[in-house]
Amino acid sequence: MLELKNISSGYTKENMILKGISLTVGDNEVVAIVGQNGSGKSTLAKSVMNLVPYIDGEIIFNGEKITKKEAPAVSKSGIGFFMQGGRIFPNLTLEENLIFTSRSLDKREYINRLDRVNTYFELFNNRRMNLQASYLSGGEQHQLALAMVLMNKPKFLILDEPSAGLSPANVKSLYNALNKIKENEVKSILIIEQNVNAAIEFSDRILLLQEGNIAKEELSKNLNSSEKIDEFFFGKLN
Repeated sequence: MLELKNISSGYTKENMILKGISLTVGDNEVVAIVGQNGSGKSTLAKSVMNLVPYIDGEIIFNGEKITKKEAPAVSKSGIGFFMQGGRIFPNLTLEENLIFTSRSLDKREYINRLDRVNTYFELFNNRRMNLQASYLSGGEQHQLALAMVLMNKPKFLILDEPSAGLSPANVKSLYNALNKIKENEVKSILIIEQNVNAAIEFSDRILLLQEGNIAKEELSKNLNSSEKIDEFFFGKLN
């Protein structure tokens, strides 16, 4: 569904962060991007959404060229983007956050989507829709941010560090929701993740990003031991 062809991007033309990245995410496929801080993982996600300037190359989504389209147009094409940290409006209530992000839906569509999204998260099952979002825990804020992304029924998800800053219990809860979403809602996903074990378990294929380049690629099912994971990260490069 998503194809990046020779993408170079960064904040100045003299200092590109991504250096000719090419990758694909197929229909019903989950691809994980892993790598050290500063390797360009978040820049890759933001480049698809045209949130990082100076993009060279070509981005194709669902057969349509979306290179350099404005972020709202990319979202409208069917890509849902969970930004690192889980972006919400803390001074609004849970319900107001959801209404704002789905303001293009009519009332019936909104209710139907809300009922659907509620099935994935415990957060909305305890009658706290009128609670100000700033009072939520970190894990709950991530749930709300992901629910906001899902309200517009995306065909494809980009998840940028969904587990960052969460406790092990909250990571487990989040991935329980993500697995349900993958099974029932959005089957094609590009996930950027620091939690290597979570990335391997959730994805079909995993790519190692180093200094703005894809250094290695492997089927996630083949990384089934600590020795193989160590070899993937620290062994000889392709």
